[in-house]
Parts: sequence; C-alpha cells; structure tokens
Amino acid sequence: MLLKKRALAIALAAMTTLPAVHSQINPALRLRLMEDDAETVLGQPCTVVQQNEVTQQLANGTTLTHRTIVRKWRDSQGRFRRESAQVEGDQPPVFQRASIVDPVNNTFVNLNLENKTATIFHLPDHGPDALHSYVDQFDKEILALPGVQVKVEKLGGKTIAGVYAEGRRVTRFRPSGTVTLGNDKPIVSVRDQWVAQDLKILLASTLDDPRHKEVTEVTNLDRSEPDPALFQIPSDFTVREVSVDSAQK
Repeated sequence: MLLKKRALAIALAAMTTLPAVHSQINPALRLRLMEDDAETVLGQPCTVVQQNEVTQQLANGTTLTHRTIVRKWRDSQGRFRRESAQVEGDQPPVFQRASIVDPVNNTFVNLNLENKTATIFHLPDHGPDALHSYVDQFDKEILALPGVQVKVEKLGGKTIAGVYAEGRRVTRFRPSGTVTLGNDKPIVSVRDQWVAQDLKILLASTLDDPRHKEVTEVTNLDRSEPDPALFQIPSDFTVREVSVDSAQK
C-alpha cells in the first residue's frame, strides 16, 4: 500500500497539489463504490457508449423526457472511467465531470473537467469502503421495502451490440400504502436487465412503471484496450488528496 501511494505521489509531482487530509467517506461516494461499475474486473477491456432515457407523463398529459449519455472505459488492469452528460434537445452532450476507479493505486478519483480540479480518495484495503471484485449482478440480494412483493424470472440469452447477454426480469408489486409518499392503489413495476457474462457489464435495461418509464441501451461497444491516459489525471489539474478512514462503517 505504501509503495502504491509513493508511486502515485511521484506521478502527481508536476501538478498543483493541495495538502492531503483525512476524512470520513461521504454518502455519495459510498453509493458510487457500491455500484456494479465500481467492482473490479480484470482482463476484460472495453469502451462503451450508453444512452439512458427517462419518460414521465404528467396528469395533464404533458410528457417529460430526460436523456443522458454515459461513456465508460475499462482497461485490462480493472481501472474504470465513467463520464455522463445530460442531452438538451439536439445539442451535443457536454461532459463536465468524470470518475476513475483505480484498483492499481487503490483510489477513487473525481474529476471536474470544466474547472480542471481532481479529488483523489485513497481507499482502505478492507471494509465496506474498499474496492472489491465483481459479483454477478443476478446473484445479489434484491432489496425491497416491507410489504412489497418481488418476483424474479430468467429471460434467457440474446446478443446485444455483438455481445452475448443473459436477462432477468424483476416484478415488484407494491400494495396500497407501501410507497413513501403514500399510494392509494397498488403499483406494479417491471424491470428487465441484460448483462454480458464475460464483460461483466450491463448492456440493456428497461423499467415499466406507471410513474415513469426508463430505457437504457448500449449504442457503441469496443473491446480493444483504451488509451492509458484516460485513467490518469491531466498535468494541469489542481489535485486534492483525501485519505478515507478505514474505521468508518
């Protein structure tokens, strides 16, 4: 661990660096580390462009649509970079922020691409805030609020963006009064997900819910090794380093 930190410090020597601080991990970062994309996958490099669309229909018939473009890169060492941007009409997406999960240096990096700043979180080796290997998404426990009934079905396999994926459908039946804001009638939602078993990455997802609809799909996928510079902090960025206290739960 000390060697990793020393090597990282040498690599950042040319940058403007703020003093390192010790800190409790913030809830947003903890949630990010719990996502599937933050789990370490070795030997499966890829570049993915993904589109997410959320549609909501108001009581007066107005339809609200929100589109997000997500770009992802993973190298053979398990380093993972993610960027996302909202799409406004026909305007091209503007990517202002990025994150890098780096199991080589045991860090999580937040990049502000607009302000040219970076925050490096040095993570503990063990505990809930440590990086961990990929766990099959379909093997994970499905959480539900009390009173909510959950049904899980396998959907078989199909090819998406040239990659084989296996699917699962999760149906949730929420009886009256089980939603936080209160529902006077039952709510049934259905989510289908398709995961590439070798790449270990989500390729497609749909949610059919009376409150809103969601569609996530991969529009481009490249399995070649990405540019190593994507997982490094540019030399003109101001860097702040934070050591996450491993004792925090």
